[in-house]
Amino acid sequence: MENAKKSEENFPEKKENEIHAVKPKLDGEAGLRELMLQELRSMYYVEKVVSKSFAKIIKNACNYELIEAIYIHQQDTQKQVLRIEESFELLNEKVLLAHSNSIDSMIAELESMIENTKFGMIRDAGIILALHKIEHFEIASYTILTLYAENLKENTIFELLDKSLNEEKVAQMRLAKIANTIKFYPAT
Repeated sequence: MENAKKSEENFPEKKENEIHAVKPKLDGEAGLRELMLQELRSMYYVEKVVSKSFAKIIKNACNYELIEAIYIHQQDTQKQVLRIEESFELLNEKVLLAHSNSIDSMIAELESMIENTKFGMIRDAGIILALHKIEHFEIASYTILTLYAENLKENTIFELLDKSLNEEKVAQMRLAKIANTIKFYPAT
């Protein structure tokens, strides 16, 4: 009981008349701009994390077409990072990262897929599945970012993000095409 009283003593009493600094919630154009900036920061983190994972993915893939698709997307991702950096410059903002639990979870799933499968066709199928999920996530983010840029009349940023969006769509189509070639025939 005495400990409970001591812990209460550590907190100052709240007074009804106290004024607290409150960060205003933005609305309208300023709010949309801030939302776009936050998502750009998140996508900057996403692209950096995905970029770091490509070497491990290539090392663990077996199918030549899959390795080639990953290598191509690795190069595209490097361009996407530069486009996001350019978008920050155009907005006169510092290039900052915003942590994304979603991509961390998807990368962890990808790594688990690699660790829990044998090198070969099944691991390739798992890599494709995990990468396809990441592409969906990136496509969703870039789709909305392009709409926000367009709405804010940030035409150059729209064009930059639209290029990244199209690269993500192409990467996803490549993965789907490769997934369609993986056939498992049970022993008879």
